Amino acid sequence: MKWHVIFSITLLLLVLLTAGCTSVPSELKSQVSEEVTPADKTVQEDEKASVPVKEESSEPKPVNSDIKASAGSETIRDDDRYYYNIRIIAPSDLENLKNEITSDEYPIYNDQGDLIGIVSPRKLYIRGDLVELQKGDGKSGKTFDKTDVAEHLVDIIFGNDNPKLSLFKSNKDYQFWMDAFYTTDDTKFLLDLAPVLNSLSDTTQFEDEDLALGFLKTNYADVPYNFYNIKIIPEKMLEDYKDDRKTDERLIKNIDGDLIGIVGNDHLYLLDSMPTEERHYYMLYGILYSMGMHGTTYSEKDSFFYQVGGVRNNELSDLDKEAIKLLYGGRLKNGIDMEETRKTLGLKT
Repeated sequence: MKWHVIFSITLLLLVLLTAGCTSVPSELKSQVSEEVTPADKTVQEDEKASVPVKEESSEPKPVNSDIKASAGSETIRDDDRYYYNIRIIAPSDLENLKNEITSDEYPIYNDQGDLIGIVSPRKLYIRGDLVELQKGDGKSGKTFDKTDVAEHLVDIIFGNDNPKLSLFKSNKDYQFWMDAFYTTDDTKFLLDLAPVLNSLSDTTQFEDEDLALGFLKTNYADVPYNFYNIKIIPEKMLEDYKDDRKTDERLIKNIDGDLIGIVGNDHLYLLDSMPTEERHYYMLYGILYSMGMHGTTYSEKDSFFYQVGGVRNNELSDLDKEAIKLLYGGRLKNGIDMEETRKTLGLKT
């Protein structure tokens, strides 16, 4: 009997112990599940997700990369302020750039009137054959001594209509003034010609940035320039000027003997029906005539002033340019005759 009681009590304890062991883990599990909230799960998942990022931390983040690129571009733009662009280009390319020149760019010419560069506040273009140009390569190759230049100058100064030398004034710069029919080609031709003439003269200079166009002001307190007037006019008007011409004016005729212009000391009238190239030839002819070059050469076939047998050269030769330098170098005085000119130049009389 006693054994049965002990056995029953033991069995009951085993049942209770078994129930207690199975219920405790369930309660603990419930407590743990209650303490781990969804937010905590998210944090844990984020921490797990952050592990690969740490492994790839050697690569720059996109935001930082953009900032760096922006900073880099800032540095490049700042550095640009300290660079001056110099380019060496072919002479033909330089001529093309001259045709597209902007307001802050300026052509550079040497003493011979050759275009050697274009300069602006931020860049400089230089032709690549300056050494050859200085040596005279690509030109006639002929050298001229002082006598050659002086004799040529006498030839081109004195013609049949001017016993005395007539020079442009040097008290003020000259400005080309067009007040009748003209084209953009005409204005460009004159603006290109002005710096060439400036490079050949130590006394008279020409305004080389602007032309006077249309009517001149009449209320100048002080007239800023000596104006050289060029009119491109119809035949009827040219005939009217011919009938009323002054003593200092000379008729200009083409090789066929037709009247195509009138030139004076400070003006030039040309027929409007001439082709552009021919009109520009006579523009240069008239301007040089007004500057005191009334003569002709019969020996220098590449000279602008060689007009024998219908030959016509459209540009000044090297010898022509040297002669103009001598003419406007300050030694010769306005109004002297041929004999005095030859004496001044050291030539035999």
